[in-house]
Amino acid sequence: MNMVAIFDNDGTICDTQEVESLCFAKAIERVTGLSLSTLDWTTYEEPTSSAIVRDLLKGDQTAPEKEEDIKREFLRLLEEECPKFPGDFSPVAGAVQFIERLQREAICSVAIATGCFDTTARLKLQCCGIDMDSFPNATSSDTPRRRDIIPLAAARGGFDLSLAVYFGDAPWDVRVSHALGVPMIGIGRRIQQLQSLGVQHVFRDYSASDRIIDVLNHLKSSTRPGSHQTALQAGR
Repeated sequence: MNMVAIFDNDGTICDTQEVESLCFAKAIERVTGLSLSTLDWTTYEEPTSSAIVRDLLKGDQTAPEKEEDIKREFLRLLEEECPKFPGDFSPVAGAVQFIERLQREAICSVAIATGCFDTTARLKLQCCGIDMDSFPNATSSDTPRRRDIIPLAAARGGFDLSLAVYFGDAPWDVRVSHALGVPMIGIGRRIQQLQSLGVQHVFRDYSASDRIIDVLNHLKSSTRPGSHQTALQAGR
């Protein structure tokens, strides 16, 4: 397999909604006494768990210890909320089957790159029926910047970034894919927003798996090391 599909998690694999953000904010407040200014992640320059926490604790000599405490409390809160809000811990329709098909049919390799902490990403994926450690992966526990997380996930799979295609669901995914020169396939609830940002191929979920694989096969045949190509046809 000469290509790697790199998947974001929240909104792309796991159909994460409001509970995750509320738990994150609550964990920060309980550990630090500080409140986030907003739960609108589009307003943050670097919307990853570690980047938001480190920016909030900038200048605090005990920031590393507090970040670990926040991670633990965040994980505890998610575990507590999971049985109450199972929809927030469920996969996007067809996600698990799609990833399994990529592997079974040797269409391409799979890696995971998420702005979550490692522990919370592992929990959410486990709830969706995916073992994160079965795939090359990188999280914001490795590095706070998404533009570094994605290349790290590719490198851990033994792939040059020029052989990657990125699956994401949010405006920051669009920004980072452009910055890295990596083709992006949009997945999830933000179809219209992604299209308005210039994402050419967007799908609400993975139910049109044949069409998504057509895009991947086009990229697989046209992408070469050192040059990034973009698929020409979109689907919804």
